Amino acid sequence: MNYTIDTDKCTYCGLCAEDCPSAVITIEKSSETAVIESSGCIECSHCGMICPAGAVLADGLPLQDYPEAVSTYCPDGDKAAMFEHLINSKRSVRNYKPDLPSEKELESIIFSGRITATASNSRQVKAVVLKLEEVKNLSRVISKVAIKVVKLGLNPVGLRVLKIVGLGRYARKELLENYYRRITDTLNGTTDAFFFNAPVVVILTYPDTTNGKRFGRTDCALAAENMMLAAHARGIGSCMIGFAEAALFSKKLRKKAGVTPDRKIGLVFTLGYQKPKYYRYPRRDDWEV
Repeated sequence: MNYTIDTDKCTYCGLCAEDCPSAVITIEKSSETAVIESSGCIECSHCGMICPAGAVLADGLPLQDYPEAVSTYCPDGDKAAMFEHLINSKRSVRNYKPDLPSEKELESIIFSGRITATASNSRQVKAVVLKLEEVKNLSRVISKVAIKVVKLGLNPVGLRVLKIVGLGRYARKELLENYYRRITDTLNGTTDAFFFNAPVVVILTYPDTTNGKRFGRTDCALAAENMMLAAHARGIGSCMIGFAEAALFSKKLRKKAGVTPDRKIGLVFTLGYQKPKYYRYPRRDDWEV
């Protein structure tokens, strides 16, 4: 899917560039130019969803606007329509306010995961909840692992390796240099390259046993999806952080995240009040059914 900007509608506010996780949008207000570099685009639709002017097009077409109000979209309290809107409007948030959700809100979100149906009726998922300074400390731990990977990618040979192993969309010098700067700033304590300054990080774990290895990751994924939807219903944003799971590959590193040696990480996600306001649903390629 090809994303472009209609410069006749664009106000050059820069919100799309600020929210782009791949940093592939260039906005020049002075010269009235706005460009999305398609080779690095991951087609997440955030640029189109956040644009107040509706200037972003996907394959030449605008994204579908949210209804003016959920009550308008869901006449007579149509629960199915309300739930569909909740699912379709849930986004991966990468820009948070510093405010910490209340203990009551966090308890309700955790409860939604705890009662989620599981594979083979197992009850093996547990949650580690990190807050504020604990989140920053873990981000620095991950940064020490990530900077080694980025340095490899900045090497011509390493760049080819990234492409060979299927990470070609990250194998762009400009993108890797941007990652390197953000990771360095994270190590210096001036930003958070991995958790986006979210006040809360949830780590779902499962036992390092035969049965755990069979269903553990599935159970964590099921619980996490329900928890993030429950958070979204309360106006709390979230984002799955795949690299955090990958970076905490050893027991020693997992221990620094509060995970005991007998457990493995199934999924990591952030929680917090989001800064961006989204106006539309994303666009996705059709499934073949």
